[in-house]
Amino acid sequence: MPQVQGFHRISRLTLISAALLVASLAHADDMATFATGGYARGLQTKAMMHKIDTDGDGTVSHDEFIAYQSKVFDMMDKTKSGSLGPQEFLGK
Repeated sequence: MPQVQGFHRISRLTLISAALLVASLAHADDMATFATGGYARGLQTKAMMHKIDTDGDGTVSHDEFIAYQSKVFDMMDKTKSGSLGPQEFLGK
């Protein structure tokens, strides 16, 4: 796999931890969107809420949200190595 200068493989835990850390440190009106570089805005729809709300109780629990993020990570991890290289992370 070709390397992109300055990038190394990152694990699922590192990716989720970094997003949570940035969210906790951010001082923005829309912290979730800030922390995820706009990714969260795409999650903030009624259709996505129903998809992530796997028990159908009308709320998204922390466990449901993390489970969804894990599925996204697994789809990005084309080599099934448990970490994302620059090509996988950047979708190339």
